[in-house]
Amino acid sequence: MGLWDSIGFGRKDAGDDAPATPSSAPAPRAAGASCAPHIDAGACRACGTCIDECPEGVFALGRHDKGARVARPGDCVASCDRCATHCPEKGITFPGR
Repeated sequence: MGLWDSIGFGRKDAGDDAPATPSSAPAPRAAGASCAPHIDAGACRACGTCIDECPEGVFALGRHDKGARVARPGDCVASCDRCATHCPEKGITFPGR
């Protein structure tokens, strides 16, 4: 567990120690970067809402620019738009959708 995990900014997944549970078909992932979210750097105020709302851990806070960034575009689920709908600045779009 890293620093970001200990303060709640880590990836939100079950981890290796969680019991295996049967599930239905996996959710479709975004096809590469074409369906991945895009953050308008001018609109982002680093509030962390996208990090909190994303169930797949796609976002991270940048070290130098202090804004959010798309850290794992391949983990984005194609049918999900929670980050964009909850962004207070409406700074997240999906150009490939």
